[in-house]
Amino acid sequence: MDIVLLTLTTLSLVAAAGFGLLSWRIGREQRQREQARIAALATAMTGPSTVRGAAFSSEADTATQVAVGSLFERATEGLRGRPAIKAAVIAAMVVTIVIGAIIGARMSDGAAASARPTRNESVATNAAAPLELMSMRHQRQGTTLTVSGLVRNPSQGVAMSGITAVVFVFDRTGAFVTSGRAALDLTALGPGDESPFVVNIPNALDVARYRVTFRSVSGVVRHIDRRGNQVQLAQAVR
Repeated sequence: MDIVLLTLTTLSLVAAAGFGLLSWRIGREQRQREQARIAALATAMTGPSTVRGAAFSSEADTATQVAVGSLFERATEGLRGRPAIKAAVIAAMVVTIVIGAIIGARMSDGAAASARPTRNESVATNAAAPLELMSMRHQRQGTTLTVSGLVRNPSQGVAMSGITAVVFVFDRTGAFVTSGRAALDLTALGPGDESPFVVNIPNALDVARYRVTFRSVSGVVRHIDRRGNQVQLAQAVR
């Protein structure tokens, strides 16, 4: 594209220079004709020379009339009858229009490119706001551990559906013991909606701690722990 633009610009400059040279030549010829016409008119007004004979004077008068007439005819030509000038003007206009169109298109592409977000910006803009874990508690009934809580989709979030709460149980050494999952009470969460969840985990014998995550059909859903005025991004267990 840069080579094409440079070529068109060069052609436009050459056409403009040629047109300027041609105009200068036409102007010079016009001035020469005007000077010759003035001289011929002056000669016609002063009359034939006294040195020449009468017969020769009549021939001079005829020649003067022809010369004056031809000068008037040439003077009225002007730019008319010169197709080269017209072609040069049309070519210069066409080249200028083409260059203007190309520059305008490139400026539009540049503006569009600058307005278009980068990949990282798109990810940051389109990423859904994380869910907010508002409360969570647990209770034991025999070997069954029941974890319940409340999760909220923030007002700046996007509508979600099919969210499942998953609870992972670990023993005192930090080893994984078991897990359980259950769907939220609300099958669809719109921006600003809240939903409770209850997850029953059977055969949870040696439990030291547990962690909850949220998943959808597309994978792990991020969430923020809002309990006790704590704001920390939960790390999902994959």
